[in-house]
Amino acid sequence: MWGIYLDIKAFEDGLFQAVVQYKIDNGKALVMLPKPNYELDMKRIRELPAPPRFIYGEQVSPCNHPDMIGVIVGIHWHFKRNCCSYTISINEKTRSKRYFDDDLISAV
Repeated sequence: MWGIYLDIKAFEDGLFQAVVQYKIDNGKALVMLPKPNYELDMKRIRELPAPPRFIYGEQVSPCNHPDMIGVIVGIHWHFKRNCCSYTISINEKTRSKRYFDDDLISAV
């Protein structure tokens, strides 16, 4: 399952408003991505209607620079656009630009 975690207490862990993949285990939400085995409050998760197009750790390239290969290091929900935005790392440097589904292509 995929959802947006909306608990400000998870801000320091980088999970506030982050898109997370989780499973339900004994009535609790257990994160699988991006931080495995992190336990979440089920009441603070807004389930996504569909999984994100790209997932954590996937190799991608910006559409306008297909020669540059990066890795998805962050997925957040853009509430106004009602879609995922991605943060990528290229050569171990995190880019400050937010990318959306149409801005990226799979590098594999």
